[in-house]
Amino acid sequence: MDSDLMTRLIRFADLTAWPAFAALGVQEEEIDRVLAATAGLDPSGVAGVRAELAGRVRAAAGALIEERPVAAGLHRMALRPGERIVVVGDSISADRLSWARLLAELVPMVEPEASVEVLALSGRTSSEALALGPVLVSRVPTRVLAMLGTNDVRREGTTTGVRMVSAPETDRNLRALRMLLETDAGARVRFVVPPPVDPGRVGSTRELTGEWWHPADLPELVSIIREVDPDAVDLSRMPVRPDFWEDDGLHPSPVGQVAILRAVLSAI
Repeated sequence: MDSDLMTRLIRFADLTAWPAFAALGVQEEEIDRVLAATAGLDPSGVAGVRAELAGRVRAAAGALIEERPVAAGLHRMALRPGERIVVVGDSISADRLSWARLLAELVPMVEPEASVEVLALSGRTSSEALALGPVLVSRVPTRVLAMLGTNDVRREGTTTGVRMVSAPETDRNLRALRMLLETDAGARVRFVVPPPVDPGRVGSTRELTGEWWHPADLPELVSIIREVDPDAVDLSRMPVRPDFWEDDGLHPSPVGQVAILRAVLSAI
């Protein structure tokens, strides 16, 4: 397998948040072997790429903590010893170079006895996040940051364009997830509206893969999330540069992920 393709696969295929693995607490070393066997890779090579990506996140976090707005945002979170933050999401957060991974490095720099666990999985919809509810509750989080919905409006089929989750279902799922986490775990839940996409590129995969995004679906998604959580961190209108996205116009690049992290911290 091409090294760039392998890196991209490992970057986005974090399986620790797969419900069965998350529930059983399967360790990353075991997951590396599963991923390697599935993709025909050397397990040590998978672990090496994962370690390299983690090193990039640590280096980026070390630079970010020196930025006054980032440090101020972390202090405004009023982190306490024993604080347990869980991030729920899809590939935007599961990305091993994501804003959530950066947050997981930064939080202990401010409060060593606080932690962030990223329970995000590529392709996850709000329905699948709700099904993860018991696992989330078992982590006994004090706070939950949930960035969901991008895959709810994902469309399947080159001709039909079937939407993965209807608007009423998304509304119901997010409200149910919030109630579950607040009631059963006593957590404070904050939703994060996904960042913008590049409308010129998100439909380009329609003929190639049969999966695509229609820009007209996105304003409705933003409205639903803001109705569910009026205090949601709304990234939908954040200013972006051309290098904000990867080539697909959907997934943020490392530059975009840092921009998301800064925006989240400025709003929390």
